[in-house]
Amino acid sequence: MKIVKVFNNNIVAAISNEYGEIIVTGSGIGFQRKIGEELDESKIEKTYLFHDKYQDRYEQTKKEVSAEFFEIANAIIDYAKETLQTEFCDELFIAIVDHISFAIRRLKENIPLPNLLMNETKTLYRDEYMVGLWAIDYVEKQTGYRLSEDEAGYIASHLVNFSLSRDSSNSIKILMLAKEIFEIIEKTMQVKLEKKSNKYARLSIHLKFLAERVFRNEEESPIDTTNVIRSTFEANKTLKHCIQCIDEHLIKNYHYQLSPDEKTYLCIHILNNIHL
Repeated sequence: MKIVKVFNNNIVAAISNEYGEIIVTGSGIGFQRKIGEELDESKIEKTYLFHDKYQDRYEQTKKEVSAEFFEIANAIIDYAKETLQTEFCDELFIAIVDHISFAIRRLKENIPLPNLLMNETKTLYRDEYMVGLWAIDYVEKQTGYRLSEDEAGYIASHLVNFSLSRDSSNSIKILMLAKEIFEIIEKTMQVKLEKKSNKYARLSIHLKFLAERVFRNEEESPIDTTNVIRSTFEANKTLKHCIQCIDEHLIKNYHYQLSPDEKTYLCIHILNNIHL
C-alpha cells in the first residue's frame, strides 16, 4: 500500500489494491512519511473502508476538512468502542469528522442548532449520550472550542445509527419518506440537489431523524423557540411554500404535523443545499 495523504503522525490515507483508498491508523504510522512512499503495514492498528456513496463523501471531506478533525473522530470512535463495548460501521468515521467540523463552523458563525431529540436521546441512549459528553470535552481540549450540549446528543445519535449491534426498524419506510421530501424540495425550489455533497448528507441525516419521529408517532412540542431565526427566512416566498408543501404532505399521508422549530431546521438545511 502506498501513502496518498498524511493527516498526522498517527493517521494516513493509503491506496490498497484490494479496497482502493482507505484510512489507516497506528502509532507513528505517518511520522516523517511522504506521499508515494510504501506504508509500513506492521504499524497498522485500525483500518477504515468506505463503500458506495461514502467513498464519494470521504473524497470530498478529505479536501474540505482540516486534518485535526480526522484525529478527533478517531479518538471519539476508540473511546466509544471501549466504553460501549460495540463495533461500528466504518462510515461512522466520516460522519463524525463532518459533524464536528460543521458544528465548530456553526459555532464560529453563531448559528445555534438546538437538538430536537435531546430529551429522548438522554433517556433512550444514555450510554451513547455520555460518550457524546466526553467527545465535547475532548473537542474543546483539541481545538479550544466548547460545543453545546446539543452536539453531545447529535454525536450519540450517530453512534446509535452506525452501531453494528442495533437493528434499525422501519428502515425502508424511513428511506421512502426521506425520498418523498427530497422530491418536494427539488420541485418547489426548482433545484437539483447535489447528492454527493456534505450538505446533502447533513440534510439526509436530518430527514432520517424526522422520519423516525413520524413512524414512532412522536408529537413534537408546539412551543416555538426558533421564531427569531425563522423570521429571517420568511421573505423567501419560495422557501416558505416548500416548507408548507412538506408539512401538508406529512399531514395528508402520515398524519404528522411539523412543529415550528422543525420548520426552522428544515429551512436551514434546505438553504445550505441550494446555495442561497
